[in-house]
Formats: sequence, structure tokens, C-alpha cells
Amino acid sequence: MKNKLNILLCASLVWLAGCNPSFYHLRPASGDIAWIDGREVTRVEQNGVVLVASYEFEDPHHLVLDVEIKNRTTAPLLVDPNDFTYFPFEEKGDTLRKKTNSPYSATYRATDPEQKIEQATLEIKRQKQRLVAASIFNGVMLVATIASDIHSSNRNDRSWQQQANNRYNHAQAYNFIIQKQIADVQLQKIRTDQLQHERANWQDMALRKTTLPVGESVRGLLFLPKDTRASYLWLNYETPADSTNLRVKFLQEKIKPEH
Repeated sequence: MKNKLNILLCASLVWLAGCNPSFYHLRPASGDIAWIDGREVTRVEQNGVVLVASYEFEDPHHLVLDVEIKNRTTAPLLVDPNDFTYFPFEEKGDTLRKKTNSPYSATYRATDPEQKIEQATLEIKRQKQRLVAASIFNGVMLVATIASDIHSSNRNDRSWQQQANNRYNHAQAYNFIIQKQIADVQLQKIRTDQLQHERANWQDMALRKTTLPVGESVRGLLFLPKDTRASYLWLNYETPADSTNLRVKFLQEKIKPEH
């Protein structure tokens, strides 16, 4: 997991360096805060449920937390990323409004890894279907080009120059079809590899729906949809089986790289 996390961090840094003059960072501002291995980590506990969280990185659409849930209750605990929500606030303490429906307060639910995995799987299948369709089309073009080539070659009413031009044009057509097929295959492979990599990240690194036995813990990345308007946010984790409601405040800092 550490190697994959390093890859994700590098990809995020490349994106930040090339696409964004500034980036965002979350700092815990409530709970039991401590520095561990160079990171600020916060810990809250209620009814035997322990939440440990720290900021990990930013990607184009998310602010990502490293979270760990510990079950110190007397019964198995269902941990689900869908039970994590957050409310963004302005600097003065007012709740931010929805971008598309301003009368209502903005609220965000953590991205569901299972949905992302399913989407990536379906898109991989679509990529294969697109390659099959492209290959069929390329085959039709090849058959048509061969038929045209044979028909033109059997004509005796053309000058030597016309025949030479005809051979050249058909050679170009053959080459175009071959290059198009190669490009279609390469494009499909690149896109499929990318989707498989994304799916593997969601499968291996994200916090996923898990029934947690008593005394056990689970850890993973929590992907929060990004709202760049926020000055701070309250992250809520509610367990569906009881009244446990863990809340952690994070300051959202906008950082401009030094030149």
C-alpha cells in the first residue's frame, strides 16, 4: 500500500505543479491533536468508537484524509464511508450555501469507493467494446480499399502516370488503415491501464465498507469532495447502529508555492 500511496502522492504533486498555482491543506483543529511522523493527527472517541484522522493529499476533485476506525464497543461495527459527511463554513462562521441551490446549506458526503470501482469496471468494458467497433470499421475500410485497388488495377484505359498515382493513393490508404488500427489499440491499452490503476487504488487504498469485529481497527483513505470556498469544515461520522456521532474540525488552508 505504501508504494501505491507514493505513486498517488507523486501524481498529485505533478498535477499541483502543472495545473494549479496554489493548493489546499487540511489541519485538525479539534480532538486530541498530536504530531506523529511529521503529520498532525487528531483523535476523538465516543461510545467505544475511536476515530483517528490526518490530512494526506489533494487530487483534482478531493481532499484526502487518512482515517482509522477502532471498535472498542461490545458488538461488531459496520464502517461505511457513506457515513462520513462534512459541512463547509466561511471564515466568519456562516455555513456555505450549495453552489447550485443557494437557499440550502452545503453538505458533502465522502466519495463511495464501491461506486468508483463499479464505474471503472464498466468503463474498462466500454473501452474493449470501442476497440472492437473500431477494428470492425477498420476492417470494412480495408475490404473497400482492396476492392477499389483490384478494380483500378484491372483497368487498361489509364496512362502510366494515372496508374502510378492510383498505386500511390491506395498505398497511402493501406498505410492509413494500418496506422489507425495501431493507434486505436494503443489508445485503448493506455486508457484501460489507467482505469485499471484507478480501480486498484480504490480497491486497495480507500476506506471501504467493512464489518469491524470487537477490538479490531480498519484504516484507509477517505476522499472528501473539494469545496475551495471553505475556510474550515466539520467532519461528521455517524454510526447507524447507535447514537454515536463523532465530529472533527479541520481548518482549510490555501497555500501558494514560493517562487
